[in-house]
Amino acid sequence: MVTIVVSRGWAQRGKVAFEAPAGRLPDVLRRLAEDDPDYERRLLDSNGELYGYLSIFVDAEQVPRHLHATFDVREGSTVTILPPLAGG
Repeated sequence: MVTIVVSRGWAQRGKVAFEAPAGRLPDVLRRLAEDDPDYERRLLDSNGELYGYLSIFVDAEQVPRHLHATFDVREGSTVTILPPLAGG
């Protein structure tokens, strides 16, 4: 399994950590959206694709946005999703 961590600002019902099977990054995060639909609108566009503006880290290393679609997440990894920040 893979651990998925979201920020407290995104937490639904206080839960910040989830589990999903290992696999391609989009599949791992789609599984989170399937298991907890509150995250679907935050992660996936209307075509079911990951939003390009998400900052995603796997085991503390940022996955470049151009590699999100093809990045393989290994068993035992931790995926951290940082939402976009706005302000000035």
